[in-house]
Amino acid sequence: MRLPLSIKTQSGQPLIFRDGFPEAFSDYKLHGAHAYHASYDNDGFILYQQIANDRFTTWISHYVITRPTAFMVKAAVNDLLLHYTIQGNMFYVLDRQEFLTTNHQMNIIICERLNHLIRFKTPGLYVALNIHIPFTELEELNDSFPEAQRFIEQTTSGNSVALFDQSIIVNERLRNIVQDITDRQLINTAREKYHLQKTIELIIESLDMLSQNLAKNSGLGLSDNERAEKTEALLLAHLQSPTPPTLKQLARYAGTNEKKLEMIFKTKHQVTIYDYFLNARMQVIYRKLTETDIPLQDLAASFGYTDYSSFSFAVKRRFGLGPKDLRKKKMW
Repeated sequence: MRLPLSIKTQSGQPLIFRDGFPEAFSDYKLHGAHAYHASYDNDGFILYQQIANDRFTTWISHYVITRPTAFMVKAAVNDLLLHYTIQGNMFYVLDRQEFLTTNHQMNIIICERLNHLIRFKTPGLYVALNIHIPFTELEELNDSFPEAQRFIEQTTSGNSVALFDQSIIVNERLRNIVQDITDRQLINTAREKYHLQKTIELIIESLDMLSQNLAKNSGLGLSDNERAEKTEALLLAHLQSPTPPTLKQLARYAGTNEKKLEMIFKTKHQVTIYDYFLNARMQVIYRKLTETDIPLQDLAASFGYTDYSSFSFAVKRRFGLGPKDLRKKKMW
């Protein structure tokens, strides 16, 4: 069984993995697991254990870090990856942005484009669990987790790596399943069946939790939902300007590119960014017309209209009545 990734030092030196575990780390060994290890800087070690390989592949990784260091990591498989941090603060650098994953945090990764830097900023023991899920297996779960499937389709068709597009602090049930996988020592056939059963439980619970989070965020991952909210706030702050900030300005403010930002808004609001701005602007104008006594000429000027006729035309086109008639109708 080959490793699911290749690792290099920051200087570009590949780490050579060998079968088995050094005796000094025998306490970390799981019965029946296929073990691999690599050393670096004379006294640091990376330990991998494959504990299931029927439909899904599950790995436990231990990083024994003796001084601050970083590794270049590239995937060697084409699957969906559930990455669960069991212990330690690990920092991932993707597209020049640094992300933190910490204890009991689950992240979703599309392995095909996984190529990143992982940093360990302090000495210590870091532990993670990774489950590689073939996309063919996910098809069987489409009906049960439609929100998760839409997210996966979105991330696989995009240009960016999906790591941290959805980041979840897991519940107690998920934590218990992970503990069952990593701590319970069984032998022979019972062990293999048990690990497979627990792996499937973990996948189903994770997709269920992901679906619930996505439903709350209109089908967007956590970071994309934050980008949408930042953009919305900036647009709403400019409603009295005749035109919104440019798409380039909005994308820079949200920390993404223009194409991605347009996709985010389409997913969340089913309209373009400009239409979102125009709809919100006209809603405010409607409230000002129907709920205040501000003179119409002053109201038009406050929203950047240089002449009243343009303001009147825009209101009538949107609401079917001109400003005077709309205000008069609401009074009655």
